[in-house]
Amino acid sequence: MAGERPVRHDWVYLGTGWAEHLRSPLLPDVLVRATAWREQGRPFAVSRQDLPDQEDDLRLGLTLPDRRHLSLHVALPAVERHLPPPTVQEARASAPPAWGPALDDVIALGTALDLTVSVFGSLAWQHRSGVPFVRPLSDVDLLFAPARWSDVERLLFGLEAVSRRHSVVRLDGEVLMPDGGAVSWRELALEPERIWVTGPRGASPRTLRELRALFPAEP
Repeated sequence: MAGERPVRHDWVYLGTGWAEHLRSPLLPDVLVRATAWREQGRPFAVSRQDLPDQEDDLRLGLTLPDRRHLSLHVALPAVERHLPPPTVQEARASAPPAWGPALDDVIALGTALDLTVSVFGSLAWQHRSGVPFVRPLSDVDLLFAPARWSDVERLLFGLEAVSRRHSVVRLDGEVLMPDGGAVSWRELALEPERIWVTGPRGASPRTLRELRALFPAEP
């Protein structure tokens, strides 16, 4: 596998000999389902790593249309290629038509802030696999990586405005921090004293001041 190491929310396609690189054994039923999914040319989502994992370990998730979630633990050589999370623009065609106006407003917000807006969750699964995942009450899980704290503030203000305008779908998702951690944008908008941060490995609470300090100082 060439290129950078896949990270959480990326998508990977496993090679033909992927099962030889399992780091943790799979139950027979899980192996059958994962093998069938892979043979249909469909990808797996990269999950959060565990604290004891080595650099060449990779945790993958497979969420089936019936909402059953399967977990795989493989070595990096199992991966044939990988892709980043799909952007909202890419996934829009896979979304229900009723979501279109809300997604267009999210795309416009990203353009105004010069931010790439990606998606994960059910819409991303539907887009990447071609299998129906989105249900009437599904959320749209958005992913942002602002470079400045002022952009975070503008982003939160914009997302709350878009949410008020469009009640047909709930906008959820995460803001990525410069150190690789991720926080719920809805929780961050509440400005709590402490907020739960999902890191590349493990998760822990951080203060709002600590999160602000991760960004470069602004004039």
